[in-house]
Amino acid sequence: MTEDAHVASTSRVSKIWLVPLAAVIIGAWMVFYQWSNQGPMITIELPSANGIEVNKTPVKVRDLDVGQVKKISLKPDLNGVLVEARIDASASHLLTENTEFWVVAPRISFSEVSGLNTLFSGSYIAMSADDSGDEQLNFVALTRPPVTPPGTPGLHVTLKSDDAFAYKSGDPIIYKGFKVGEFEDAVFDINDRVVYYDAFIEAPYHRLITENTRFWNVSGIRFRLESSGITVETGSLETLLANGITFGIPEGVSDGKQVSENANFTIYEDASAAANARYEIAASYMLMIEESVRGLKVGAPVEYRGLEIGQVEAINAIDSVRGNVMQEDYPIPVLISIYPGKVHQKDNQAGLEIVKATMNNWLSSDLRASLRMGNILTGGLYVDLQHIEGVDPQPLRQVNGIDVIPTISNEFTQLTQKADAILDKINALPLNDMVDQVAVAVTQMKVAAESVENAGDDFDALIADIDAKALNTNLNQMLENLNKLVRNYSEGGLSSNEIKQTVDAMQDTMRNLQPLLLQLNQAPNSLIFTDNREQELQPKAAKKENK
Repeated sequence: MTEDAHVASTSRVSKIWLVPLAAVIIGAWMVFYQWSNQGPMITIELPSANGIEVNKTPVKVRDLDVGQVKKISLKPDLNGVLVEARIDASASHLLTENTEFWVVAPRISFSEVSGLNTLFSGSYIAMSADDSGDEQLNFVALTRPPVTPPGTPGLHVTLKSDDAFAYKSGDPIIYKGFKVGEFEDAVFDINDRVVYYDAFIEAPYHRLITENTRFWNVSGIRFRLESSGITVETGSLETLLANGITFGIPEGVSDGKQVSENANFTIYEDASAAANARYEIAASYMLMIEESVRGLKVGAPVEYRGLEIGQVEAINAIDSVRGNVMQEDYPIPVLISIYPGKVHQKDNQAGLEIVKATMNNWLSSDLRASLRMGNILTGGLYVDLQHIEGVDPQPLRQVNGIDVIPTISNEFTQLTQKADAILDKINALPLNDMVDQVAVAVTQMKVAAESVENAGDDFDALIADIDAKALNTNLNQMLENLNKLVRNYSEGGLSSNEIKQTVDAMQDTMRNLQPLLLQLNQAPNSLIFTDNREQELQPKAAKKENK
């Protein structure tokens, strides 16, 4: 029996197509996942694209990759480039108005060396980690990396200065030899003509900054020729090589309260200027100097009894006195200030009134001002206020509403005047007659000296001659007597016994004469006048009993 064949239809789609279908599904899922999880695209404005490469240059936060550069294009005004970068979704919350970007590249300067790790890995764009503020996607990069790393604990302050010294980013802030902060940025205000600096004080040193803190310059080596002498000021080794400042609280001032972020301070020229800045109120007075003011500088001290109570504010102010220096009787005006705080008064209006009242009493009596030399090497002058006895009182005088302190000549001028007076007296002397008389006297003295010299020579010769003759005569006589004695002895003259007897007799005679000589010594007139004294009793020897 024959069976019929059964024909079955085959599938139109092969199962092999499931593989690419699954791949498409997986790819679509991956694209969706990538799209749904990718971060935002941001735009960064840079001055140039030096070192930046598309799909290669990363964006980092604290050396962690959080994005990559995707596109670089020129700005419409051709004043820089626009860099578009994709940021990971995990870091999208850091894109705020306070976020900063900068390019990290090798940088070598006088004050810093940074970015050397990019010599082999290449430049990258760094981003600060700051999640405060509103979201933002367009940024302008910093021209250089910030001096203070983002997130560093401490205090930001704003400093201003009109000094010729200019500070740059990275210059140190020193406190007692330690580097405690740095300058971050500088901006010149054309209207105010001062420079404003952004500076950062690291923790825990930021607690030293209070409302009474003063900043001053310690750059390099500073030589100051003042009336008190030569002053040499230096900071640390860093400030010797670059500019720098330090800070502190003036002596006698309380610490005060700590300041808040971005507090404003002034950079003073030196420590002295910083200390004097606490004196805000001063009494102004004018000196009318009729002699040279060479050596007197603005800022020179004003002293009273050796204590500094103020300083010189201006010399020869244009509007102070009418006239000009070319006039013979023109007095040079010198404006000075006296601070109540330096005379142990309060630095307020009440202290100022006390100083003015005291000065008015002194000005109407015997207070005078003079210029004195503080140091003979530098020739610097200072203003000295002193009470002069015997001076005539003078009425109070004002120049441009400022009280005038009467002046007297300084020491040098007084010495010059005395020297001139002495020279005038010397010139008035009859010097020609005096010279002639002196010449005659000198001639006579010369003749007298020659006469004395001749007389001295004759006297020396006479003395020498007399001494020789007398010596020869005595020697000859002694030899002759000796010769006679020897001859007499040898010819049978006096024997030794006779000589002895003669000597004994002479001794007895002298012994008998001794009472007479003693009497004459005690009473020389006893040989002429009678002696009424009673006869001296001589002790008698005791009588011997007959046995």
